[in-house]
Amino acid sequence: MKQPLSLIYLEHGSKHIDQYDEMMRSVMRNPWYTLGHVDTAVYGEPCTDLTRRQVLEKYMVYGDSIMRKYGHKPTIRDVVKPLLGLFHSEPGNGLWKRKVDAVLQHCPTMKFFLEETLVAIPDAVLDSTVGEAPSGCIDTFVKLKGILPPPYTAREYEALYA
Repeated sequence: MKQPLSLIYLEHGSKHIDQYDEMMRSVMRNPWYTLGHVDTAVYGEPCTDLTRRQVLEKYMVYGDSIMRKYGHKPTIRDVVKPLLGLFHSEPGNGLWKRKVDAVLQHCPTMKFFLEETLVAIPDAVLDSTVGEAPSGCIDTFVKLKGILPPPYTAREYEALYA
């Protein structure tokens, strides 16, 4: 009998936990630059020239479109949460997070949220691109290619849900 796919993934993950841990630490230390290079390192996509300001403009449209889409959820706090690491280790980050905390108490839209909080972040930070990868972050993701579990195949997927 063939081993269940979930057990294969569990065994595979336990063998490579140190490498996953290294990758996650890299992301936590420098999320903007590390995650900004994932598509290039893992999938060979060309590097993007998006700035944080451009990412936030696109996220504002997305955030406003899904807010309270399902009754009371997601709330502004739910929508903002993924942004909290965007300015990690950058000038103005501490002030920005304090403003975020204050604005979330009475914030109706993503547009209002960004207008009220981004004044804490210098233009140089908002307008910087991902640029060159910091040392180590590309290597971290390149090493992952060999340790990621095998992708699902259509047949396995069908068997799981048949």
